[in-house]
Amino acid sequence: MEPIRVGVVGCGQIAQIMHLPYLTELPQFRVTAVCDLSTAVVEAVGERFGVPVRCRDYADLVSRDDVDAVAVLTIEHAGVAVAAAAAGKHLFIEKPIGFSLAEADRIIAAVARAGVTAMIGYMKRYDPGYEYGAARMQAMDDVRLIRVHDFAVDFSAHLPLFTLVTADDLPPALLAESQAAIEATRRAALGAEHAHLSELYSTLLMLASHDLAILRGAFGAPAGVRYSDAISPTELLSVLDYGEGRRCVFEAGVRAQYLWWDEQMTAYGAREIVEITFPNPYVPYAPTVVTIRENEAGSPVRKEIPVSHQEAFRREWLHFAECVRSGSPPRTSLADARADVALAIDMIRAIPVADRAGAGH
Repeated sequence: MEPIRVGVVGCGQIAQIMHLPYLTELPQFRVTAVCDLSTAVVEAVGERFGVPVRCRDYADLVSRDDVDAVAVLTIEHAGVAVAAAAAGKHLFIEKPIGFSLAEADRIIAAVARAGVTAMIGYMKRYDPGYEYGAARMQAMDDVRLIRVHDFAVDFSAHLPLFTLVTADDLPPALLAESQAAIEATRRAALGAEHAHLSELYSTLLMLASHDLAILRGAFGAPAGVRYSDAISPTELLSVLDYGEGRRCVFEAGVRAQYLWWDEQMTAYGAREIVEITFPNPYVPYAPTVVTIRENEAGSPVRKEIPVSHQEAFRREWLHFAECVRSGSPPRTSLADARADVALAIDMIRAIPVADRAGAGH
């Protein structure tokens, strides 16, 4: 069977650390083109991964006949995704789907018109440790409290592990223009009353959308948001309503001084506690650990299960290949990703408007 020919748009850190290594390793794929605004980055990445076609404009890449699927690994996704779908290319889109519901809807409509496969890169949903832990949680019939906790590390902590190429040739005005456009989209998505919480909303989308995805995968969608508090400009506490007396306490934020990864999802029952602890996503093949606390033979027992060293990023690409080949719907769909954006907006809008102190105002 011929490999799926992939064009990669966006050659930054996560492309270099995770996506390109697996795309060039797995026989299901062949990377035929790479694209980045930075000439220095796209040339170095093309050289490193043996990709001769190197573009600076994504329009050139999506129009190529030797590209079957496009990996959208940029910050802003809608422009690339809509153009790629219109060109008949299958889509792998990094999270989040967009910074607004309008962006998500543009992508969803373009994919529907084209009839292509499209999948969101929520790699934690493909982690064997998550799959094991989520199944164990779903088997509990008395869960009343769920806790999701994600306080990110210093994002430079993993850099000594890799030789990365960074962009030093982009005009500052271009970067400022891009950042301003994204900020305007985020503020419009929140509405005038909550636009001052744009940075916190960004934290939810860029960091904690993974946590919204794992929560949805294990327990479905909440009925609503009962409470939200802006602890700081980049830290959020929310309480989500799962009905029938069940609640989820959702904590997320950026703690720049951490040198460890601090992310768990925990389900509390009357007879056991199941916790999934995720490793630093920038460290390949680190296992996700499931901890089970229960009673056994009249004594309390704590079990730690490092389920597998299989890499979630690698497994999500294998799933994508299967979906493209078979036409089956991806586990991490555009509809679910849109619902995560909607929930993030609801969580921010649940913060009392008068509460500007916690957001640094």
